[in-house]
Formats: sequence, structure tokens, C-alpha cells
Amino acid sequence: MLLSMKSWDKESEQTTVVVTGIGMITAIANDRESTWQQLLQGKSGIKFDPKLRLPIARIEDLDQFSEVSRSQTRSEYLLQNVVLEAIADAKLELPLPDCGLVIGSSRSNQRELELLLDHPDQRLNQNLFPNYWWHCQAAHLSAQIAHLLQTQAPVLAPMAACATANWSIAQACELIRSGQCDLAIAGATDAAITPLTIAGFQKIGVLAPSGVYPMSQEREGFALGEGAAALVLESLESAKNRGSRIYGEVLGWGITNDAYHATSPNPDNAMAAIAIQDCLGRSQINANQVGYINVHGTATPINDAREAELIQRFFADSAVSATKGATGHTLGATGMIEAAVCLLALRDRLLPPCVGLQTPAFNINLIQKATRSPDLQYALNFSFGFGGQNAIVAFGQYQ
Repeated sequence: MLLSMKSWDKESEQTTVVVTGIGMITAIANDRESTWQQLLQGKSGIKFDPKLRLPIARIEDLDQFSEVSRSQTRSEYLLQNVVLEAIADAKLELPLPDCGLVIGSSRSNQRELELLLDHPDQRLNQNLFPNYWWHCQAAHLSAQIAHLLQTQAPVLAPMAACATANWSIAQACELIRSGQCDLAIAGATDAAITPLTIAGFQKIGVLAPSGVYPMSQEREGFALGEGAAALVLESLESAKNRGSRIYGEVLGWGITNDAYHATSPNPDNAMAAIAIQDCLGRSQINANQVGYINVHGTATPINDAREAELIQRFFADSAVSATKGATGHTLGATGMIEAAVCLLALRDRLLPPCVGLQTPAFNINLIQKATRSPDLQYALNFSFGFGGQNAIVAFGQYQ
């Protein structure tokens, strides 16, 4: 068995961190509960786009969204909506001057930067360039929400490709465990269905030409999606003092890097395995206690096979599903959406299906339709990103 890279200080992790609010918008629905119900029914927001000649998961209700007429980019608009939903869900009110904030994104406002470069004269003629250029900066996402909250607590903006959201959750927890905040919001957003993004992923052959089939023999790649999600995290003491409803605990995480290749994971899975072991160790749970795993599940030949190998090695009996067949791959936001799914699964003790699964390709416990799990105690969220990013987060029922 592999040894963990580094021991952890248990005393620094005595503060229990719980989730008291969730906001979510995806291609299958525009809020948390509707997305959850659509997912349980196996619905998919992926549609074939005849112009792009690809399946994509676009948020249709926002097709009339205009960057010129609004003061926000598309990513910012999605992000603000989920943060406000999470705040309302947690029974909080603005302003929140002492609230920590961690906002992640893979592509940030790349969409608007591409539009600006394609139509510079239009932007300049409308005297929008100075303001619009600022909106195209990556830092504007976190700055926008910091201004919304009127927070003077730490504001962070991690970027770790498609593992970004799990990084955001871990950093928000650290703000609470270190005593800097009693309350923190972790959020992630991406709206990256853009020519440059499509061209890049087509170049390396990971976009599905016809459909998304995670963990299937028929798998051929992923569909780009849009979406955002946010979690309100609190110290248990803060949640109790407010009488908050608790979705679950953030038990721990494991984060490593392969340091192997710009886009491909290391075939030996060594650092991914250490991330899993670190997560279990910090969470003080055993692999056989994990009832549900939401895998990264990109429906690409390499990723699904590597995740299946890890599950067979550590979690032979755990229930497994992937949700990108419903929401598409929302890049930096994907892990936050899937973290929300883990927490809703714990709340309702329901396991969501692996949407798009056709012929199972691996000997693991894949969930093909929504399944009740009355004894569900622990759930893991797997995220892997380009550059060798491995990020695993564990959630548990609040006892």
C-alpha cells in the first residue's frame, strides 16, 4: 500500500465544518432542487448543436443573455445566481462582512475575451472597452462576489483546471479551520462553450461526436456544458448558534499532482491513489464505509478506465455514478456541481443514476437508476484536471 505524502496535524482539524446552503444552476434546471429532481429522473441537458456539429449542454434560458446590455459576463451571471440561492438556502442575509470567499473557474471570462477580440470596434464605439476589459479579467469573478457580500474577510481565487472546485472547497474549509472565519462561501462557475475551447478539446480528441456515455463500452468523449454552484460552509458552532439546517460535514480532502504530462494522467495512478488515501485519512473513515462516489466520469477512454481501476482497488463495494451525462462537462464548475449532488444524496439518502450509461465497461457498482440508500453515511467527490491535478473531497452525514 502507498504511504501518504505528508502527515496532517489533527489538532488543526478539530473544527467541524458543515454545509448549510447550496445553490446550483445547470443545463437541466436553473436551481438546486429542480436540478436534483431532473438528475434523479435521469434527464439530460445535452443536445446536439447542428451549427457546432457537436452535443453540448447549454443553459437554454440564457440564450438571449447579452454581454453588451448587462453589467455582467455570462459566467458572472451564473455565479451570482447560485451564490444568492445558497445564501437564501442558508437563511443568511446580505451584507456578510466577515464571510470568507473562495471562487474558482477554469476558463473564467474567456468567452467575453474572445468576443472582445472578435469585435473590438463594436466595443470601442460603444465606449464600453475600459469596463468590458475589466470584466474579462479572471480576478473579476471573485471581486464581483466580494462586492456583493461586502466582505472584508479573505477572498481567494484558485484555478486547477477541472479540479478547481474541490480546491475551492478545501480552501474555504481551511479559512474556517484556521479560525479566520466562522462562515465561508465556496463557488465555481464556467460558461466556456467558445470557439477556442472547442478547438482545443477537438485537437486532443476528447469531445464526443454524438453522445455522452460515462463508464460505458460506447464512451467516446464529453460534451461541453455551462453551469455554476456554490456552498455555504460554517463552523458547527456557528451553524448551531443560528439554528441552521445542515446538509452534511466536509470531512476532509486529498490533493496531489502527477507532474507527468500537460493533459494526460500518469498511467500508474500513483498520485491519484495517494490523494484518495490522504482524503480518507484526514476524514478518519475507511474505504469500506464509503457508500457513494461521484466520479469525474468524463466518458473518455482514458479517464473512465483510470477511475474504474482506483475504485476496484479501494472501493469495490461502493455505489458509483457520473453526472456529466446530464450536465455536460462544466470544467472548473463541474466539481462544485458534483459536490452539491453528493450533499443532496446524503440529505435524501438517494443515489443518483449514471446518466448516459449504456453498456457498463467495468466491474464496479454503477447506479443505473435512482436508488434509495437508507444507510448512506459517507460520499466522495472525485475531480481530476489537466496538468495532473487530483482532488478528492469527502462528505458525511452530520451526526
